[in-house]
Amino acid sequence: MKLGDMKFEIDDGVYPPAEDTYLLLDAIEIDGTDSFLEVGCGAGLISMAAARVAKTVIAIDSSLDAIKNTARNFIANSVDGRSCVVQSDLLSALARDARFSVIAFNPPYLPEDGIVTEMDHVFVGGGSGVELTERFIQQAIPHLEKSGRIYIVVSTLADIERITNFMESQNLQVNVIAEAQFFFEAIRILKGRS
Repeated sequence: MKLGDMKFEIDDGVYPPAEDTYLLLDAIEIDGTDSFLEVGCGAGLISMAAARVAKTVIAIDSSLDAIKNTARNFIANSVDGRSCVVQSDLLSALARDARFSVIAFNPPYLPEDGIVTEMDHVFVGGGSGVELTERFIQQAIPHLEKSGRIYIVVSTLADIERITNFMESQNLQVNVIAEAQFFFEAIRILKGRS
């Protein structure tokens, strides 16, 4: 997906787009027939890019600050007519019959390191770094259309093999479709197709 000339503001307390965000943005394949769901939208950069192309877009975040930020960015870019923002812990607020052809998640993906900080909710995905992602996958599968795609950001510091095996156990065909090396880790984008 392309950013184009979007107006984009990031409020204090909202996770700003970083290298992993842009890697995910470049990896997602979407067209005008897609219904798109982003979990953990932050300030809404990926959802805004999707809203310029997709039929419908829903952006979810557990943070009220992120939801407000994304909603304002949608309005500033005139994509609020075919997109909406929902505050939710993962997909728990969605209607049971809600279905999407594309679901994207840039989760907290680092393993616990024994040091507790105020930003753990942004970076730490569980003891091995994948527990939150596994919860997401379990919740996402019932909302995925037939032949739908799930895009997930993972780090080589976490247990990528565990996530890949878990996705395959949920009947997804899994491929690594993008990778970038950053300082002490590689970030990969996994694509699972139903």
